[in-house]
Amino acid sequence: MRLARFLLWLLRPLFWLLFPYRVTGRENIPPESSGIPTVLCSNHISDIDPPFLLICQKRHVHYMAKAELFRSRIANWFFHKQFGAFPVHRGTGDTSAIDTAVQLVKEGKMLGIFPEGTRSRDGRLGRARSGAALIVSRTGAQVLPVGIHCRGQKVRLFHMTTISFGEPIPFSELHLDDPKRPDLRYASRLIMSRIAALIGQVEEKESTEAKPAGQ
Repeated sequence: MRLARFLLWLLRPLFWLLFPYRVTGRENIPPESSGIPTVLCSNHISDIDPPFLLICQKRHVHYMAKAELFRSRIANWFFHKQFGAFPVHRGTGDTSAIDTAVQLVKEGKMLGIFPEGTRSRDGRLGRARSGAALIVSRTGAQVLPVGIHCRGQKVRLFHMTTISFGEPIPFSELHLDDPKRPDLRYASRLIMSRIAALIGQVEEKESTEAKPAGQ
């Protein structure tokens, strides 16, 4: 995936000029050398969320992507061969995508998932589907929560976006220890609550900064 890393390095300045961003919590990202299985879970407010999360930090992130993106040979070569993305047939119970995700995590690669399963139309957090929790339950991975926030929760040209990496959620806190009856609902809700907290911290900071001095 050298081409992918080169392209990200080459395009980072232009990307930042068009879609400026600031990052908090980079220290919470486990280095690849740690060997800790990790699933990155983020809210999803725009189509450029995956590039944001690839460009703003050093580790490569492998994403599930809708199968429609892989229809042509060129697109398949670009997204799959160069960026390590893999297709999922949404709404069909695609078990092969889950199997691929599990294998990637077990190999020590960082998997990126948007637990809501689709992009939010209004920027509000939706209910998490069980896919992220299911993959975590099968790998014993920790979860790295990420909150993506911008004013109005709509990413726009030349408007600042904040990307907040939270402290990893240990596998032991997710109630997924029982392989026969993992509590996917609890884990999904916990993941979303941590993402919501990260977004809330940014909103609170923005609100404080917007108040006139002395108030």
